[in-house]
Amino acid sequence: MFYQYKFWHSLTHPTNFTQAVEQGEIRGYKKRSFTVFLLFMILFVIREYWGMGTESLTTLFASNNLNEYYTARLLSMVGIIAWGIIYYCFHYYGVTYLLHLLTDIPYKWIQKVQLYVMVFLLIEKTILFAVFYAVGYTTNFSFFSLAPIAQQVIDTDFVLFAINQFTVATLLTIIVQYTFLSKWEEESNRKALLAKIIGLYVLMAIFIGMVSVLPLQEWFTRGLG
Repeated sequence: MFYQYKFWHSLTHPTNFTQAVEQGEIRGYKKRSFTVFLLFMILFVIREYWGMGTESLTTLFASNNLNEYYTARLLSMVGIIAWGIIYYCFHYYGVTYLLHLLTDIPYKWIQKVQLYVMVFLLIEKTILFAVFYAVGYTTNFSFFSLAPIAQQVIDTDFVLFAINQFTVATLLTIIVQYTFLSKWEEESNRKALLAKIIGLYVLMAIFIGMVSVLPLQEWFTRGLG
């Protein structure tokens, strides 16, 4: 008997879904995973076209260097598409592999659960962009995180960028991953599973916080020079 994959129905019936994943008889999953990937790419392209993250190129336009400006925007668009692919692959394949190493749960099983994570990230980023588009400007920190509040009492960029990684989507991710993955763990191992999941995202936040304060654009420019 085959299990017809329906995103929201499967999300709200973790026991049925995990049993179907064990049997490996799921229909419709690949189509939906490709749809999520395509929507991610569309979102990244739209944000780039709107100008999100391209503020530094405005000086070329203002100084009437139109050829250089349009060339830079084209290269920026290519770069953001590449970054979108890397971002998607890291969260969909990379995080899945890390969880596989930490839990010994089969990689393919975890990957099925990770699609929910991708949808949460997609929804959060879409709402964030919609608000930025409505107000006409962007901010360094997401209003879905505690970073804007922490900024009132903390002035260390590394800490703020790390805090910025803990958003509503991150909380939903931890809840869903634990809810589904715990179905494949012994009851005695479930507290350890939760600790591993939280620990993974803490380490990821620390790493991103460290990278975010590095002058990567300056290094890249020097490399080209």
